[in-house]
Parts: sequence; C-alpha cells; structure tokens
Amino acid sequence: MKHFNHLFFLFIVATVLLTSCGKNGAVGPQGPTGPVGPAGPTGAAGTNGTNGTNGTTGATGATGPTGTANVIYSDWVTPATYTKTTVFGTFHFTADIAASKITQAVLDQGTVIVYGKLDGYNPVIWPTAQVSPLPIVISYMSGTTPNIDTWSALCTVGNVNIDLTSSINAYGSISNAHQFRYVIIPGGVHTLGSINPRNYNEMKQAFHMND
Repeated sequence: MKHFNHLFFLFIVATVLLTSCGKNGAVGPQGPTGPVGPAGPTGAAGTNGTNGTNGTTGATGATGPTGTANVIYSDWVTPATYTKTTVFGTFHFTADIAASKITQAVLDQGTVIVYGKLDGYNPVIWPTAQVSPLPIVISYMSGTTPNIDTWSALCTVGNVNIDLTSSINAYGSISNAHQFRYVIIPGGVHTLGSINPRNYNEMKQAFHMND
C-alpha cells in the first residue's frame, strides 16, 4: 500500500511538470503547407451582350457636272499677212493657222468652233474685243455703197483656213489686227447641254478658257 501511494505521488508530479512546460514553452515552428485542393466546378457561361444597330445609309450625292478634260482650245492667233486670190471675180483674203490637234477623228466625230475678234475694223462697225464664232457677216456702208463682209473658216487636218470676202471687192489689202482662236470638242463630249456656242462668254466659263 505504501508502494502504491509512492507511485501515485510520482504520477501527480510528472503531470504537473508536463502541464507547466506546455504552458510556458516557446511556440513551435509552422508546419508545411498542405497540398492544393482540387479545382472547383466551372461556372455557367454568362449571356452574350447585344450588338449595336447599324446607322442608316446616307443619301446619294448629286451627280457632278460633265468633265471638260478633253476639250482643247488654242491661244488667240493674229495672222501677220493674208494671201489675196480671185475666184469668179471675187477677192478672197486668206490666212492659215496651224492646228495639230485637229485630226481626222475630230473632223469625223467631233466639233471645231473658230472664234474671231475683229479688232481691225473701226469700232463703229465692229466693237473692240467683241468675239463671235465664224462665219461672221458684217453689213455696213462703204461711203455710199452697201457692203457685206463675210468671214469664214475651213478646218482640215492640222489647219484652220481663215477667209474674208467683200460683196463689192472693197479691199486691196486688210488689217493684220484681227485675231482668231479655235475650240475642239471631241466626239466623246456628246452635247453642250445648255451652253450656247455662239455665246463666247458661256463657252469660256464652261471650258475654263483663258484669254
């Protein structure tokens, strides 16, 4: 019995010692990180966003004016001299103007307009700087006699021939102050529209011609 009590006492002492060490000892090191857990199930897909609506198509623009890139015009040419010939009793005064752009195709399919600025006349008969397409017919009194001057142009390949006649053969020679220019409208330009070719200012503006 005495031996039992002695063992019980030792057990109590050991218990107290173990309890005291657990309470007052240093914190032990952190244990290793555990393995990564398995991935959770995939969540449900979200709904697609709505597309924006397309804007309305704009109105078609107005058709632009017909281009004039193919229209050709010459500078003003002042013939220095005229050749005098007689045909069936009528005097003709002629001058040639070189025109390399006048081709057979232009003569067959296009149009050539020749304009005159007849500054060799007295302004009472023909105003200075006035321009008209040939043929030009001018009627006036030569003294007491009526006279009719007719200016015409004959276009051939590479050339414009200017011709003047007087109904009374009024001239032995003529002034070299008269000027002429030609405008070539190829066959690809089918119409002049509302442009009046006899109105030089309209033609000049429409085809951007410089004097």
